[in-house]
Amino acid sequence: MSNNASTFRLRTEVRWLLKEDYSNVICIDDINLNEIHNQRKLDIILVDHNYLNSNLNENVIEIIDHHPLKNGSIMLQDPSKIKIEYVGSCCTLIAEKLFSLNFKMTEEIAYLLTGPIVFDTVNFSSSAGKTTEKDRQIYAQLQTYRPQSDNDLELYDNIMKSSADVTGLSVQDLLRKDAKQLSGSNICLIMSSLPMNYTVEDFFGKLKTLNDINEFLSENENTDGVIITSVKVENTVTKRQLGFYFKKIEHTQLIYKYILSEEVNLDLQERSLPINQARIKLFDQKNVLASRKQILPLMEQFIKDLVKSDIF
Repeated sequence: MSNNASTFRLRTEVRWLLKEDYSNVICIDDINLNEIHNQRKLDIILVDHNYLNSNLNENVIEIIDHHPLKNGSIMLQDPSKIKIEYVGSCCTLIAEKLFSLNFKMTEEIAYLLTGPIVFDTVNFSSSAGKTTEKDRQIYAQLQTYRPQSDNDLELYDNIMKSSADVTGLSVQDLLRKDAKQLSGSNICLIMSSLPMNYTVEDFFGKLKTLNDINEFLSENENTDGVIITSVKVENTVTKRQLGFYFKKIEHTQLIYKYILSEEVNLDLQERSLPINQARIKLFDQKNVLASRKQILPLMEQFIKDLVKSDIF
């Protein structure tokens, strides 16, 4: 996994799906990739990613991903080794590859692939807008290897409940659980997705002071701010919120203007805050089809276009 062993405890949905058996889980800090690289023994297959922030790009031999390409995405000489398709779940593409290789599918592996597919597509919810026909086709193919009695609505509910379990999690844990760092020459920020059904409004309501967020930013290369997204599903209806905090009011004003622009098209409705702080903003996101996968490139474009003179 790309998680460190110390943060794996935050992946409650993965822990539930594995039935608390982590004996075969390898975290990124369990092995020394640079040492293997120096021994010229390292081959990397990128899954659910198409770029690396490291010196290991030359070791990438294959890419399987469902995120849009962007500046910095790795391009391989052999195009047959790049599989990028905008499906609901990357496990759909993994399963498709296994089937194409005549892999001997087992009930256990079919179950482990089914879980992320039903979770990522919000159990094929039409209001979430994340499902493609290929997701449905691969899901149906996987079910031929599983008992007919399996109830995948129950599977989805259990994964969602485990993902939404915030028991004992601090403010820093909530931000760290699913975070991506974006860096530019004039600004650096983090995008954090909150656990399922835990809203940005819930998160800001948990704040007593800004010290917890500032400490999180300091621990992550003294990043300038954080964009926070959430999704809540009630009776198959998907609701999204977006919020942000920046240490400098100048950054707050710039990102505020940008995300409300027509070109971004998130259809944001500003909400009042449970905490009185000008550098924090909270919005209901009426364009519920725009998940973090769609918002991330918008934030990357903002970082790319920001020039130093804009900040002063």
